[in-house]
Amino acid sequence: MLEAFYATERGSLEDATINGGFDLHQDLVWIDLIAPSQEEQQWVLDAYEQNLPTLKSLEDISSSARFYRDDDGILHISTYFLTKNKNFQVDGETDDNSSILATVQTVAFILHKQHLFTLRGEKLVAFRAFRARARRNDYEIDYKDPTWVLLGLLEAKLDELADILEDVHKDLEKYSTEVLNNRHREQILDLDDMITRLAQLEDMLGKAQLCLIDLRRVLTFLSRPRALGSHIYDADIRELSEDVRSLVEHDAFLFQKVRFLLDTTSGFINTEQNDTIRRFSILPSMLAPPMLIASIYGMNTDVLPFARGTTSFIMVGIILLAFFIGPLIYFRWKKWI
Repeated sequence: MLEAFYATERGSLEDATINGGFDLHQDLVWIDLIAPSQEEQQWVLDAYEQNLPTLKSLEDISSSARFYRDDDGILHISTYFLTKNKNFQVDGETDDNSSILATVQTVAFILHKQHLFTLRGEKLVAFRAFRARARRNDYEIDYKDPTWVLLGLLEAKLDELADILEDVHKDLEKYSTEVLNNRHREQILDLDDMITRLAQLEDMLGKAQLCLIDLRRVLTFLSRPRALGSHIYDADIRELSEDVRSLVEHDAFLFQKVRFLLDTTSGFINTEQNDTIRRFSILPSMLAPPMLIASIYGMNTDVLPFARGTTSFIMVGIILLAFFIGPLIYFRWKKWI
């Protein structure tokens, strides 16, 4: 899929209708390619003489080649975007599989003086949010400059990561209530399922941290002299860097909270297992005296009390019941069962 955008007179971005390579003209500011076909890549090559990397090469790219400016002065950036289950449900698409974990995909940015090319494997909420913001242009940014499009997409990525961390924080608050509420935990909560849910949140936090660290490296690169060719972007880059720093700290706090809940839940599971084992170990102790008496009276001897007679069975039964109830009362008194 290939989508393109041009800047209006007031600087906002509007969609352009693309039916073929002949629609790719020089006035287009942003060309967005989503899992493009060979034909669409050829359109870009014919219109702008720009070769695009393959999606597979984006995943295999080395860290040293993730951000650089080539000999023609074209800026190349490859950065991670985090997608989770709800992110697959964009532009009217649905997905019934609610167990999809968060995934990280690489998005390539190629910045010319007049154009920005983006290449990605699937639709992302951050891109859709930026398009809506750029169409309204609430901050009156001149998107005729493609560098502002690049910074706007990075800001949208940061906003999406902030939303994901906020969702994780809400989930952790709910899970804390479930785990630490004794009545709810003992009667309703499935501790094994809680372990799985917490592990999924920890996995998402780890991937969010990866994206934040990667974004911090991108911003550090862009803040270098001559990286963007102008100092008018420095204030926005510094502001984004501060936001990244605060989110990294928040992510670390959530990591600690997840670890606390995982350790607490594991502790409750161990306690339940110990209680079960203790009950099974107490049961033989309660049955040992009656079994001993029953085995003694099972011998062929006449010297035992109540060994013979019409009431012997009743009397021996009462003795057995007394030796069973006695340990039961003692164990209850000691709160072992």
